[in-house]
Amino acid sequence: MTNPLFPHPDHDHSGCTTNLMKFADRYCKQAGLRFTKLRRSVLEQIAASHKAIGAYQILDKLAADGQKLAPISVYRSLDFLQDAGLIHRLESTNAYFACQRNFNDDHSEAQLLAKHKCSHKAPLVFLICEDCGVIGEIEGTPIEGLIESVVRTEGFKVDRSQLEIKGICSSCQNSQINKL
Repeated sequence: MTNPLFPHPDHDHSGCTTNLMKFADRYCKQAGLRFTKLRRSVLEQIAASHKAIGAYQILDKLAADGQKLAPISVYRSLDFLQDAGLIHRLESTNAYFACQRNFNDDHSEAQLLAKHKCSHKAPLVFLICEDCGVIGEIEGTPIEGLIESVVRTEGFKVDRSQLEIKGICSSCQNSQINKL
């Protein structure tokens, strides 16, 4: 079962977090990656909502839980989680959020690694609600051909590709209409 792009504001997020943490455990084991206690703690902070969170906010939350860490420790964990494809970074705000593909519970053991790596080849498109802060994530496959054509024509070498689109999600739009 797939999750909607923008979950309902009242949805039970605990299922999303549980599925993500299960996925991260299984994925790291299958990929031969060390999913340390600190990396797990950082991912849990990021997975706490469908919104982006900054490194220093993560550091503050971990400190409130009794973990006194140097910022470099959190940044190293963020680098690991991003390289593993478990989280994404919003370039415009330098904040991190969990990869939505990992929130669902449809991860068969045999195809876990292949599915995860394949799902991140196309450019990513992030829809960011400027009202509630929730982020929707889609693959940019429909625009991939256009991007590749321009890149090839210009002789530009792409390092990474993502598109951030800001606006208002339907839940926030409906909420604004109901206030009128």
